[in-house]
Amino acid sequence: SDAPTINPGEELDLSVRPTIIFQVFGSANDPRMVPIAALRQGALVPIVLRQQGWHHFDAMYFHPGAIYPLYADGRLKGTVTVRRGMWTGGGNDPLYTLPGCQTLTPLAAVTLSSTSAPTAFTVEYLAASTPVIDSQRPAAPATATLPAAETERIARTVAARVAQDFHINVATLDSLDFHALSFPSGVGTAPTIVASFIDPEADNPASLNVRTTHLLLIANRDSTGAYVPTFIHRVNGALADAEFRRFVDHLDLTGDGVDEIVLEGWHFGGAASLTILGWRDGKWVTVHHTRPTWCLDDAPSK
Repeated sequence: SDAPTINPGEELDLSVRPTIIFQVFGSANDPRMVPIAALRQGALVPIVLRQQGWHHFDAMYFHPGAIYPLYADGRLKGTVTVRRGMWTGGGNDPLYTLPGCQTLTPLAAVTLSSTSAPTAFTVEYLAASTPVIDSQRPAAPATATLPAAETERIARTVAARVAQDFHINVATLDSLDFHALSFPSGVGTAPTIVASFIDPEADNPASLNVRTTHLLLIANRDSTGAYVPTFIHRVNGALADAEFRRFVDHLDLTGDGVDEIVLEGWHFGGAASLTILGWRDGKWVTVHHTRPTWCLDDAPSK
């Protein structure tokens, strides 16, 4: 496979040292950090670089000892420190390789600060090369989240209406693993609700031809005070064709006072990618999407 062809003007200008958004993930005792987007004039843009550019990126952002703010649930949670980059601080060998791949998305091996010391086996955070939210930002009021029972009740009510529209019967919906949460997103004064219904059999199916049902929805309060769906992702068909989504986190990445919502998407047995949603005209819409592979050889020119 060939290194990606990049059109003039497409390549990210590293000379201005743009703010980079990262995802921190993996095992708690040896986490990794991957770049997911750059910020340019208040908007999320893809990081498009030639092979040489990625080495330059690694030296700039992933040099051992680099410290960045770490975020979860819309708040600053501590810091992350780079132990070694993809090529920096690790001898001649890259941090990882992929068979037959020339141009790789760089990863860094990192350490989390004690304030964010994980309590679980795996970690999942967002990080940024420069602070994206004001550390002095006032704490969200207690009304910014709903009690769990109320969140669940509203989520199930909205989901039942959505399911009806898409010919998903109530019994099917009730058979799915359900999870819902609420948080202040900056959209209105009422919390945003995210609800997920996922087929418990989808992890270990008898075959890829089985049908599966999956619903991820986001709901916000409208001007009448009722919660309405503001984003819907649905699957009601063959598992082989299904794309699943799960909520990862929310954070005001662009500094406009309204959070972005990060979702992970995957197909059965396939690689995962991130979708970042932004609030536009009363709905959540995709504003950024990462590639489903860390190999950049076949990067399409847009």
